[in-house]
Amino acid sequence: MNGSSRVPVPPILRSMITADTAPPTTTGPDAERPRRWFRIRVLQHEPEPEPIWPVPLPRPAVEGSGSTGTLTIVPPPEPTASAPAPDPAARAADQADRRAIGETVGLILQVIGGRMPAPRLARLADPPVQRYVAAATHRPDLRRAVTPRRSPAAPDARTGPGDRVCSMRIDRPVDGVAEVAAVCRFGERFRAIAARFELRDARWTCVALRLG
Repeated sequence: MNGSSRVPVPPILRSMITADTAPPTTTGPDAERPRRWFRIRVLQHEPEPEPIWPVPLPRPAVEGSGSTGTLTIVPPPEPTASAPAPDPAARAADQADRRAIGETVGLILQVIGGRMPAPRLARLADPPVQRYVAAATHRPDLRRAVTPRRSPAAPDARTGPGDRVCSMRIDRPVDGVAEVAAVCRFGERFRAIAARFELRDARWTCVALRLG
């Protein structure tokens, strides 16, 4: 193979090779033949991405070894039994306790409003609570709220609807103890009441009271 022979370029490479002809460096009979410069275009090629498989699940336990092992099937857990229905007698007793506590709180509001005398609380509240309620009857803000100025044609506000328990929540931390949080209305104003009751001789007695 002499220097004038050419090597054929496969067709598949022709699209990848760009030939540039360099101009001759000299002229005349001794001029060199034009040189051909080839540029090889690099094709980007990436391998196929590997599939992302989920985390393999643990294999079930197999007793024995080899292909003769037996598969251990774990039965599903038994459904848990639902909570038993409340005892009707206990539910009725709880409702009676809540009713008695609510009536005592309502009576305290009537004493503060001046519609009931303070001695009515003698069997339902301890002496410190009775003194606290008696002092609350002289609070100017509450007295103005429950005894506003009335017009000649209006009925006495002390005999009409005014003081009432708007909402009440009773918690039973231990047996024989009830903690009360209530929102009460005095005329046109609202106050919060916190109280503690204890069960003594089958009667709920108010042992602590605070008026917000």
